[in-house]
Amino acid sequence: MTHSIDQLLSLALAGDQSNVNLHQLFEGKLEEYGVSKTKALGMLGIDKDVFEDIISGTARQPNLVHILKLAQFLGIGIEAAVQAVLKEQPAANIASLERSYKATFLLKHFDTRRLTAAGVMEKTEDPGKAVGRLMRFFGYDSMMAFEERLETPLFSRTKRLFSDKMMKFWIDAAYRMFELIANPNPYDREAVKDIVAKAKPYCKDVNDGLYKVCRALYAQGVTVITQELLAGTQVRGGTFYVHNKPCIVLTDFRKSYPTVWTTLLHELHHVLFDLEVIKDWKFHLSEDGQNDLFLIEEKANAFAMDYFCTLEEFEFIRRHIHSKYHVERFAVQRNVHPAMIYNAYQFYEQRLTGKNFWGAFKSEIPKSDTSLKRLQPVTWKEESIEAIAKKFQSIFLITNE
Repeated sequence: MTHSIDQLLSLALAGDQSNVNLHQLFEGKLEEYGVSKTKALGMLGIDKDVFEDIISGTARQPNLVHILKLAQFLGIGIEAAVQAVLKEQPAANIASLERSYKATFLLKHFDTRRLTAAGVMEKTEDPGKAVGRLMRFFGYDSMMAFEERLETPLFSRTKRLFSDKMMKFWIDAAYRMFELIANPNPYDREAVKDIVAKAKPYCKDVNDGLYKVCRALYAQGVTVITQELLAGTQVRGGTFYVHNKPCIVLTDFRKSYPTVWTTLLHELHHVLFDLEVIKDWKFHLSEDGQNDLFLIEEKANAFAMDYFCTLEEFEFIRRHIHSKYHVERFAVQRNVHPAMIYNAYQFYEQRLTGKNFWGAFKSEIPKSDTSLKRLQPVTWKEESIEAIAKKFQSIFLITNE
């Protein structure tokens, strides 16, 4: 069986008892070839003291070339030879290997600097402690379990930048969250369509409207959670397919109340009309400035904006946008919060004229934190995803409220 370097190190760190005994094999070969130890080592070009250090495990840094020579002489594979040498190494060397192994694992999978800034890791944390913290967070017993279990190649699209380690962390966390929440309700597409048809007035309730709609969706098999935006990502939301059900993630992108609502409707469009594609790809992200080749983002964007304010309605209110009285009156007619009208103005102006008004009307547009409060968004400073999942389960528990 062929082992990777990671597997060889894992076996050594686990105290694996290899059947290969270098000393016995060497003595056997001396007898087979009819040569003395001194003669054999001389022909191999290995100093006797160096050989003894390798065999006994006292060599602080065994020479790879010497190990290769021994493997050839003994007629064993390099992996078996390396594993046998590692088995004999003292505890201090194994500890050093373990530290290096875990440091490499961290650098391979995580953007440690940004995760430290997000509170997931501690500054100047020992690699072993950092790995332990991350494995507890995801709920895995080992690094190998983490690498084997997570559904990414979920995140295997063309070339990726270093900052995408943060995106992968965000995706892995969301997927794991949905696995552990395990919504028990069957997905009912017709019931979800009915919720979408009735949800619009709830946006007028900044404190509880979003929460009530998300609980209604949960009862029909669609789990909606909220995750804090991570540095290095520009994700408004995402739609996942876990346990044969659609799941939605919302973020606090732009910290804007109407953005949360339009993102929810955007993702619900994908749930209703693109679920077959998402089944194959496991997830879809709605990234700022990014288009997905397999899903028509423009349709989802148009659906979300039209839901609150159509293009024709925008043309009407456009000339009155600086009149708070007219906007509020128009919002009452549309049965929406006035912030949705300002948001529509910003969106359509950028799309039609290329002008950026996203910084305008700040005093009229609530922040997203109020609406997300009852959904208790993930802030990355909690002990484990399992604990977060239990929190979401309690949030969505249907009561007589």
